[in-house]
Amino acid sequence: MHRLGLLLALAACAPDGGDTGTTDTATCSTDSYWTGGNEESPNMNPGQDCIACHNSGEGPNFTLAGTVMGAYDDPDDCNGIEDVRVRVTDADGVETVLTSNGAGNFYTDEDIAMPYTIVLERDGETLEMNGAQSDGACGSCHTAEGASSAPGRVVAP
Repeated sequence: MHRLGLLLALAACAPDGGDTGTTDTATCSTDSYWTGGNEESPNMNPGQDCIACHNSGEGPNFTLAGTVMGAYDDPDDCNGIEDVRVRVTDADGVETVLTSNGAGNFYTDEDIAMPYTIVLERDGETLEMNGAQSDGACGSCHTAEGASSAPGRVVAP
């Protein structure tokens, strides 16, 4: 089944480098959240803008990164959905397949020719991004509130 409206969100570090696990589990669709601060984990800070932090010299540089969440309005640091395939097709037709980890985070440092499209796959269902994108910093728009016409988080199909 295809549903339109893929939403991307990113994972990143807190500005002060401290524990960002202040989300109440009652507000998380998954009933769990990240409490590890910035412990250099691939599961760190789901829902935050990781490219903004990583490109400032913190950790590896990513060309595209995000978090697949359980709900469009999940707050930062809610753990997302694991084992969602993220199929990125770039402007040259090159496909990169990522899989969301235990926190729902996915990322790559591979070259992505802009613009790109994304299809999420889970349990035989798919969710397609509305239109091509030219920025891998998805969390800058795909927040719990949504920005720049994004209706909210990346959600699993």
